[in-house]
Amino acid sequence: MGKISEFIFKETKIKNETKRMTVLIRELCLSFLALSLINFLMNAILLHSIAGCALWFFMLITDGLTFTLSYYAPKKTLLRVFIIQKIAWIIASIVIFGWDGGYQFFLVLLIILYSFGEAGYTNKKLIFNFFCFVLFIVFLEFYKGKEGLVSIAGIEKIIETFSTLVFCMDVAFVATSFSRESQEIEEKIVNYNKQLEIEAGTDALTGLKNRRSTTEYIRSLVKESRTFSICICDIDFFKKVNDTYGHEFGDDVLIAISDVFKKRAAENVHSSRWGGEEFLLIFPDLNGDDAYLKVHDIGDEVKKISVPHGDDTVSVTMTYGLSEYSLTRNLEENIKEIDEKLYMGKTAGRNRIVY
Repeated sequence: MGKISEFIFKETKIKNETKRMTVLIRELCLSFLALSLINFLMNAILLHSIAGCALWFFMLITDGLTFTLSYYAPKKTLLRVFIIQKIAWIIASIVIFGWDGGYQFFLVLLIILYSFGEAGYTNKKLIFNFFCFVLFIVFLEFYKGKEGLVSIAGIEKIIETFSTLVFCMDVAFVATSFSRESQEIEEKIVNYNKQLEIEAGTDALTGLKNRRSTTEYIRSLVKESRTFSICICDIDFFKKVNDTYGHEFGDDVLIAISDVFKKRAAENVHSSRWGGEEFLLIFPDLNGDDAYLKVHDIGDEVKKISVPHGDDTVSVTMTYGLSEYSLTRNLEENIKEIDEKLYMGKTAGRNRIVY
């Protein structure tokens, strides 16, 4: 079964074309091959009809050729060959076997297939649909309740049952194929939008949240009236690091410090790059005293960082301004207070927490 499935889903030799329509045509061809074989045997054994056998033998040959063509022809050509072949078969079947065979309803299948299979909203679709409608009306007017050239009396229910079964199966093939495509496109759009949202809220260099998304997160905490603390930290003498070792090395330092912050995510610490060499840490559900202990641990980890530069390694320290967020003041006022504490730490000699 695996090899059969692999053969059916095999890629075409046409470059830059998806195989969805091609595989669908193959599935339809296989269903019609089964229908043709069953009807050929019934015509030969039960009806002894030369005309019927000739029609179904012709169907076996043409469906086999269409199936083979699917590995070499462009999907647009394949679709049109299949539809033309099936229209010719429907007309011949109605003329030979009459209305009771149920073959006229396959016009609905062709309408669905062509409507979804042909790209764009074109006049060709309208013309084809109108043609199928007119053809159905003609069959209804001249063949409903009448026999064709070959009488199928006595086995019309069997023939109609097989026709209905294949019709329903083919509609299911078409519906599944195009609904799957629609769902895949929808899923890709959703995932793409999620990715855009993530990228819009992420700092490209460090992978931490950026100022915009962090501001939104703070507002969400305020809206929920939750207790939380904020720390703004700044790399000590970062300008000197850049001037001495170069901006590329400075980026390596930023990334190394960001990695320390990311490890704290499991402890429910929200970390972001606030701008330049400044970072902002949020400690939800922690008051200032508890947050101070967290910041102290983080500061110890930062001191352990050794960023390689040639044969040497460079270590850095940070200064921290920390405050418990006051819900009685707005965001700007709270950030200003924390910035002032950070500045106090810098003027006092850096490498310290001001709380």
